[in-house]
Amino acid sequence: MGWVALGLLVLVLMWDATITMGPGWGLENRRIRRTRVTYREYGEQLLPNGRYNAVDRAFRGFAEKGSPNPLLRPVHPIEYPVPFDPLRDSLASLVLSIPHAVMQSGKFLSDWSFASFSRWLMIAYLGFVLPMFTLAYAGGAIAADRENRSLIWLLTRPMPRPLIYLANFLGTLPWCLLFSAGGFAALCLAGGEPGRIALRLYWPAALIGTLAFSALFHLAGALLRRPVIVGLVYVFFFEFLVGVLPGSLKLLSLSFYTRSLMYNGAVAADYPGEMLEVAAPVSATTAWTILLAAALGLTLLGMWLFSRVENRDDV
Repeated sequence: MGWVALGLLVLVLMWDATITMGPGWGLENRRIRRTRVTYREYGEQLLPNGRYNAVDRAFRGFAEKGSPNPLLRPVHPIEYPVPFDPLRDSLASLVLSIPHAVMQSGKFLSDWSFASFSRWLMIAYLGFVLPMFTLAYAGGAIAADRENRSLIWLLTRPMPRPLIYLANFLGTLPWCLLFSAGGFAALCLAGGEPGRIALRLYWPAALIGTLAFSALFHLAGALLRRPVIVGLVYVFFFEFLVGVLPGSLKLLSLSFYTRSLMYNGAVAADYPGEMLEVAAPVSATTAWTILLAAALGLTLLGMWLFSRVENRDDV
């Protein structure tokens, strides 16, 4: 399971690096759907000189080669100069120059780039990397002892069962933090400048989210015979779907509170929260309280249940 999680992280990192080295996370270099024109080029096409001169020459160049490729045609229809009308031409130039003016705004482009990376990071990290690594290491701590038939021998040691559970959890927690938090840092660093900003703002959320997920999957590994199957169903059919849906059901999702922490961190740094597309996030205080209570409560519940569940030497 650990190798599967690592392979998934490598694939996500490759995708991250491909976008960063290609068009980037900003809006200005993204291509308009079904065309090869970027948003920056489209804004320039809407200016008077673009609508009358540059666009016309570009289209004529394509037409001279035969049937022009529709993907290479200008997005905006070609306009030819007409007798000057001050009111009409001034209003048209004012309206059509807005996209070009937006593409010249450093603040807007920076916010868009950061929000675009943040939305992708929330899906990739909270939906796959974090749950998979914590499930692999925390969920397999006691389950591995059960599968190799050493759990019964471990329980015969002169040590209280709650302490055995706690010792297993504390022993696997550094591995969960290393791979989960390390994977988060790698994703952010591969994302360029928006990723470095996200690393600075989101690392507390990644840390507490790793702790809460580790406590949950360690409990599942101690009580269930097949914790990996149950964990995968939980991750892909509950956390991934329910955590992003509107309504109150998402309040049962750990990733929702981690996402809320990221949202509050971005808003506190003066980034527009509405661009992050987090549905009805809770406050940072509430998110911290819920995640810490979940980590502590699940650990204590696991210690209590582990001391009372009968463990046999069969698989």
